[in-house]
Amino acid sequence: MNKYDKLFLEQALLGYKTFSMKYNWKEQYNALFRRKNQLNKKFVFSEANIKRLSEINSLLAEKEVAVYQQSEKLENYVLNLKQSHDPFVTDYEIEFNISFFAEKKYAHISELEGNSFFDYDPSLFSKTEGKSESEIMSHKEWIFNVDHTEHIRDGHPLNSFRHCWLFHDLIDHTILSYQDIADIEDMWIDVTLIVQNATKLSD
Repeated sequence: MNKYDKLFLEQALLGYKTFSMKYNWKEQYNALFRRKNQLNKKFVFSEANIKRLSEINSLLAEKEVAVYQQSEKLENYVLNLKQSHDPFVTDYEIEFNISFFAEKKYAHISELEGNSFFDYDPSLFSKTEGKSESEIMSHKEWIFNVDHTEHIRDGHPLNSFRHCWLFHDLIDHTILSYQDIADIEDMWIDVTLIVQNATKLSD
């Protein structure tokens, strides 16, 4: 196992968010992206690999719609509480976390048994409170109806299918290589409503 793979395993065991807070992030971030670039250069865009990535893209497209709809339901719930002047509700956050598993690939690493090899918090849902209807619709239009394949140059093998926002986010803005994404066997999604209460203490 080379130093980059060891670093990737370390972030998997700690969790990407914890890993990024614990270390000199700039140095580790650059090292993990060097790993990604090395793997991407070696990746074979075979028919089977392109089909696999296309299938994952389609699944992510379905999930991002479901996540957004669930987030809207949670937001409507908490906004109703605020409008009813619930004394506890000062503010709220809705968080989205997605974890990826590859049990077969990492079967030889006992520490990863039952654990994800990567998890992160995509900025998928934007709070609508205080925003105009046009702002909300514009955001949804950009997420769901814009072709996010624009970063792939003409003639690239992955230009053969339209990329959803989440797939674009994974291949463009995370440390995952094409191979890492193709290796995904399972995914776990959390949509969390955090109800916040603030109390100002007297002087």
